[in-house]
Amino acid sequence: MKIIMFFLLLIISDNVFATNNVKQFPNSKCSAGTLQLNIVDVSFCPMKDDLKKISFLGLSDHTVTIFNNGKELTIGINPPDVAISNLHKKFNITVHEFFLNLYANSLKTDKLSVIKEAFDIDSFNKMKVYRKDDLFAFTITGSNVDYDRIYLNKVDSDVIYQITGEFDEQELLEILSRVDY
Repeated sequence: MKIIMFFLLLIISDNVFATNNVKQFPNSKCSAGTLQLNIVDVSFCPMKDDLKKISFLGLSDHTVTIFNNGKELTIGINPPDVAISNLHKKFNITVHEFFLNLYANSLKTDKLSVIKEAFDIDSFNKMKVYRKDDLFAFTITGSNVDYDRIYLNKVDSDVIYQITGEFDEQELLEILSRVDY
């Protein structure tokens, strides 16, 4: 009985750890007077003053590239088979649970370091989690070789929107303040 209680506490403590370190989304900078770009269910309001170009990439891919404020961002649906190689199915968990467990280092595998390496998560590239109601942003920023990433996912949903580009922590907060889903 004590062993069972110990394991239950261990499981609960992992979830509490992950939940306690989740940050709140910054306040929204979008309003009725701002330009709204809708990419399926996600809305992004870029700064109009420095908006240079918007490119919709393909009619069925639901992806847009925005050149705004001197930065290039790509926003689009990225299905789980591409975004996370359907790893959530391997672990028999939801997409949302996969990201939370990846963040909490609690995926039940001896290959966690390989998975983190595939996502560029290391001491230079940190994963953080932001929340607004049932929307979570799982972010990986740092000195990534190619690009920084934001994975948007709602609780109990397998839909993943991915935002990619080069951005630091301050720019990440600016991006999150311009997203609505």
